[in-house]
Amino acid sequence: MSTAQMSRPSLHRRPEHPPQAPLSWMKPGHWWRLWKGEDSSILTTATRNSMLPVLIEVFAGFSKLDGEVEEEEIESSLGYLRYDYSGAIYADMRRLYFEALQQPQDLAQRAKELSNELTMEQKILLCVQLYLLISSSLTNQRQMVEFYLFMTNLGIAAQAIDIVYQLNAGDKPTEEDFTSKSGQPLETLRIGSGEICDVLLRSLSPDCSVVAFRFQNLILLKNTGGIPILVRSRRQPPGDFSRLYPGERVVLEDVTLDYNDLITYFNSKKTVTGSQLYLTLTESGDAEIAQQRARGTNLRVSFGLGVSVEALRNTDATLNGIALKEGTVVEASIEDSIIAQGDIEISLRDLRVRAQEFGGQFRLEGSRNTYLVSNKPELLEEGDILLSEDTEGEILLRIECNYAQKNGELEVLRSSRPIYVGQIPVRDRIMLSDGDTITLGEGQFLRCHFSDRIIEEERNTIRQMEIRELSHRFDGRDTALDGISFIARRGEMICVMGPSGCGKSTLLRVLGGQLKTRGGEVLMNSLSLYNNLPNLTPYIAYIPQEDAFDPLLKVQENLDFSVAVRCPHLKTEERRKRVEAKLAELGLADMRKRLAGTPQQKFLSGGERKRLNAGMDMIGISDVYLFDEPTSGLSSKDSEHVLEIIRSLARNKIVLTSIHQPSMRLLQMFDKALLLDKGGKMAYFGTPQGMIEYFWKAYNDETGQREADMPGNLTPDFVFDVLETPLRDISGDIIQERSADGHLVAARRFPPNFWRDRYQSHLMLESMAKAQAFPGSTNLIARPRDDTGSSPRSRAMPKPPKHTLREESILFYTLLKRAFLSKLRNRTNLLTTLLEAPLLGFLISSVLKYSEEENYTYATAFHIPTYLFMSLVVAMFLGLTNSADEIIRDRHTLSRERNHNLRTFYYLSGKIISLSTFALIQCFIYLLIGNNVLEIRDMFFVHLWWMFVTALTGICLGLLISSIVTDNRTAINAIPLILIPQIILGGALIKYEEMNKNLDFVYSMQRWLDKAGVTEESEPSKLKVPFICQFMPLRWSYEAMLISQAKLNPLTSAQDQLEARIQELVNLPPDIKMTSDQQRDLDAAKQGLAVVSGLYARTEREAAAKLREIRDATMRGRVTPKLLQSALEESDGVSAEEVYVNRKVLDLVTKAEMEREDYRRKTSPNVFFGTVKRYFGTDFDTLWINTMVIFLTLAVLITGVEISLRRQLTRV
Repeated sequence: MSTAQMSRPSLHRRPEHPPQAPLSWMKPGHWWRLWKGEDSSILTTATRNSMLPVLIEVFAGFSKLDGEVEEEEIESSLGYLRYDYSGAIYADMRRLYFEALQQPQDLAQRAKELSNELTMEQKILLCVQLYLLISSSLTNQRQMVEFYLFMTNLGIAAQAIDIVYQLNAGDKPTEEDFTSKSGQPLETLRIGSGEICDVLLRSLSPDCSVVAFRFQNLILLKNTGGIPILVRSRRQPPGDFSRLYPGERVVLEDVTLDYNDLITYFNSKKTVTGSQLYLTLTESGDAEIAQQRARGTNLRVSFGLGVSVEALRNTDATLNGIALKEGTVVEASIEDSIIAQGDIEISLRDLRVRAQEFGGQFRLEGSRNTYLVSNKPELLEEGDILLSEDTEGEILLRIECNYAQKNGELEVLRSSRPIYVGQIPVRDRIMLSDGDTITLGEGQFLRCHFSDRIIEEERNTIRQMEIRELSHRFDGRDTALDGISFIARRGEMICVMGPSGCGKSTLLRVLGGQLKTRGGEVLMNSLSLYNNLPNLTPYIAYIPQEDAFDPLLKVQENLDFSVAVRCPHLKTEERRKRVEAKLAELGLADMRKRLAGTPQQKFLSGGERKRLNAGMDMIGISDVYLFDEPTSGLSSKDSEHVLEIIRSLARNKIVLTSIHQPSMRLLQMFDKALLLDKGGKMAYFGTPQGMIEYFWKAYNDETGQREADMPGNLTPDFVFDVLETPLRDISGDIIQERSADGHLVAARRFPPNFWRDRYQSHLMLESMAKAQAFPGSTNLIARPRDDTGSSPRSRAMPKPPKHTLREESILFYTLLKRAFLSKLRNRTNLLTTLLEAPLLGFLISSVLKYSEEENYTYATAFHIPTYLFMSLVVAMFLGLTNSADEIIRDRHTLSRERNHNLRTFYYLSGKIISLSTFALIQCFIYLLIGNNVLEIRDMFFVHLWWMFVTALTGICLGLLISSIVTDNRTAINAIPLILIPQIILGGALIKYEEMNKNLDFVYSMQRWLDKAGVTEESEPSKLKVPFICQFMPLRWSYEAMLISQAKLNPLTSAQDQLEARIQELVNLPPDIKMTSDQQRDLDAAKQGLAVVSGLYARTEREAAAKLREIRDATMRGRVTPKLLQSALEESDGVSAEEVYVNRKVLDLVTKAEMEREDYRRKTSPNVFFGTVKRYFGTDFDTLWINTMVIFLTLAVLITGVEISLRRQLTRV
């Protein structure tokens, strides 16, 4: 059995699963994928440590077999590196190749090293590449001897002979050359004008022919004709070989074929299935295509190596001179055209492009019930189902069909991505019902029709966008759009133009799914856009006029994050390849590491910024691109460059671009032009040249001037001059009139209604003329008006599956990393982080460092409560200022990403985590300085906790402000409105017992009821917190921080623990007698409490150490008289009370506790600074209550931001 046959799975045998991905660079699977260009995530060190250099040494050794290195050999070797790797990898490999050329290479040893590392398929691929290398300069026999010797050591001598025989089967191979040997390693494809050719191109001369060879994704071309051809823009003489890379072309006289064309032909030759479509010719001269036969269908067009056209009914059309009568079947080539109604030319090449957009349709044979499905031709046998060549990753499925039961079974053999049936993920096997949808990837499906014995490959491709009578008014008064109707087809680039305020941006927002009109509808593939928003909007990209990228990120980072948000299903290396390709296409590869910056910073020029802005969405999966003023503010040359990039990147897409007033050169780059007038009225839709001709005729008709021929130098300025011709009085002066907003403007001779009515009349006359005379067009292909109207099966777009856990994690990581980098690159933020916190900490602590005694001590410090409150105010201020503009700054980016189901919760989480990290650093620096200046010891992390949660509350408040307001100035002005009431009502600036009681709603109601004699409750506590103050976050964190200072300092904490231990031993149940050990522990605890309360030490640090030692020993029952005696020896120095207890703090807490425990009250009131709060008849620790309230506040704020942001991003 041949190598090619061995690599295929049997039709009724499950193929072996591929080995697991290696974890080490030294394993062969990884570096071989690198050599094939499937992984570009390589660092220089990793490259040198892998076995990839061995392959480079092999190529270098073959390059200099004859003692000289020729240009053709270098070009052949470097070609693989240049086209298969990213820029960084190519540079690394080129350097290694250059070094290898300077040294002698032992090819025999290299072959032995590779023989145990490569699979059979990899060895064959290497054989083909090496033969191509030596064939470029095959001048002596030694090269072939070394080649066969190397292949023998590699273990594929027989296969190498077969490959060389295939590649050298004569200059003009015959049928026997390809069929005499069975199981040949390479697939072959003959292209020419002869009858034995696989791909018949009749326009080629007999001397022009090519044989293409394929192994996996490698394609070789051999010129078997008698004249040179062009491959990759290089002249290839007869008999020579050349490799064709993806995206490259081969030119055969006047015929051009690209890499994808050859892949399509190879696949068609390998499998009996192919794509087809149905063509309906209407009386008006339009040609409608559909994937299924409907009533009135004229022709069935099937595509394989050639094109088969079958007439389903008598049709007024010919193909190659043959009349298409019912039952007639004509075999044609791809370059032929159908001539309908005498002069309508329909290109078969264009029809094949349309058929590929629909996806394949595979008819199941009644004699066969098992089919393999894959995007890799080498895994399939003849008759299996081959997916589109642009299917990402590797897929191998088996479908078992039960035609009697009209169902089947799906088995997943291999898949690099999740496979779904409906919304159910499939890991092994699952039953299929008639009509089930198998989701293969983003926008790609298989629909199973077992009853009809058909499996359809469907792609969520927007083929047509139809706009019907769109009308919209803002606030019910100002008309923005008025009866807009047109059809945009795939492959068309449409210029939306008109004077300022004519509704261009409004129209694009409507088409982008962001503004639902009051009248009319938008249909995409005959589906209503606003009835199918979740399914359709991922395929629509709206690019606003404003820069919608992060100026604080580098160019490449912006694209990296963009593709991750839009395509999280792609692997990391696939996303990186897209970014690399897009950077090259945008012309930004050399500035990938440059910050995007703002227009004022000028890191990028205006044209470069526009290109980056355009590329952000064009890197995704969209089929419809809506560009709002992409050339505004650019020079004419930059405008041309931007439009050229848009046209090249958006080929075979639907593109609408709004331009205020394009030049003639810009206008000629568009396929169609849509002209809007004031009030959103449609003045023209058609080709750019047709628009100029239309207004030339209108100008002559309305002015009475008759000229024989239209001048050839008319520009779009002429159109606008006619459109906005001013109305003049008898003296020639322009007449002024008042606009709707009261301003004087020039009156127009032809109002917008005039142009709307005139164009509608023009359309009517044109339609009547078509119906009567059937005038033709050079290339007219229309889409079906409604696939569902006459189709036996529903064509509704399948719902995409939910994101997997991996995809969700990619989205979250992307948004988190973007938020961190954006904040880290903000120099103002870094300066604030490094300077603002220490300056405030030093200023506040220095001003508040005051004691009533001559020498400052912490115990007698007067302003410790004020310091604690000001620390919280600083935390709240830092949180607010850091976050108040975050969402405002990202609003354009969020609006742009809304169509891609942006996870607002992930976005907010990323923002909160990044902002809170910087806030934590600021609080850390502040306390490090402030606590040291005021000599507050061993409370750093307690204070840090309360400052951090307060700053976190400020961050959430700032994000809420940012989600509501629309500009930075308003957000900054809102900060005092949030902060000042909290300072006033927080309980520090104005004591609650000294505050206006009428502010307390509950107190006022209680007093009113007392006067009415309804209640006889005692007077409320003066320390009770007013009702309105309960809504101040600073009130809760200030109370908690001050109580923490009073109760959680080391001395008070030790005393409380020892007292708790004493109470535990004293309050034993009456029936339990205290043991001697318990009595000893009780005595030790009492002695320890006495020692701790009167503890002295030489230094503050020594006092802290003694406190910890006595507390721990007492709690563990290990107190010794020696330990207590050593603690009592010191009577001088500083006392623990002076180090840890501040009198002002203690007074506030003691006063609150006395008020709370007043025996004269029937119930214990909840007072400010009380250590216990009573709710629902149960006592709760104040610190626990305050923590819960702050967390609840955070939850409410985050929910509010989420609701506000989600509403903005989903509102239409």
